[in-house]
Amino acid sequence: MRRRPPQPHFQHQQPAPQHTQFELCVKELDDIKTAVLKHMGRLNALKLQYMDWFERRRKTFVEAVKLIQITLPQLVPKNINNIENFRKAYGIAAKLPKRGLPVENCAGVMGEYLVFWDRLLELHLHGQEVYARVVAYTHHVTAMREPHILDTVHDLQNTLNVQAVENFDFTSVHNERDNLFTYKVANFDHCYHGLLAYPPYLLKMACTLCFWCNKMHLEKE
Repeated sequence: MRRRPPQPHFQHQQPAPQHTQFELCVKELDDIKTAVLKHMGRLNALKLQYMDWFERRRKTFVEAVKLIQITLPQLVPKNINNIENFRKAYGIAAKLPKRGLPVENCAGVMGEYLVFWDRLLELHLHGQEVYARVVAYTHHVTAMREPHILDTVHDLQNTLNVQAVENFDFTSVHNERDNLFTYKVANFDHCYHGLLAYPPYLLKMACTLCFWCNKMHLEKE
């Protein structure tokens, strides 16, 4: 008599454990913090790149700005107190015909600065998206531990939104403690300090915002 082949034995799988609502909220907050840390890493990377450029090119940069101002005083803003005025000066420098004059090299050097500024604006827009996730999260959870941290995050983001724009007057920027390297600008070129100190000032504020986002914790029910 032919034997039947043994039938496969199927083990009964245990149902996946159900997570509590609190655990799901903690997981969501962890995901947001991961995004915040990645954003913070990009901010720090840009600041390091800017510091390297500053050390190598600040004198050449200042001389280029001064040269275009002296050469075309009727066209170039005399007081470059915001990015809008700086961009106007750059635009004029970029349109100069090539005649072999030193002033024709100004646009190239000034454009290096705008590369950093444009990248900073990209990161600022991304930071606003991350901030929107934080706000949306806090609206659907019951309570956050240390709610004053959220107030700090809101204040920093609002300040960034006001100051990270091209018509902001950066002559009032003071960040001696956080960005001492910017004070290597010569005293007789101090009128350009705000221009050079502005990007690291904003980057520092954005990093501080990220720091406080990562200090947020959900209050256990």
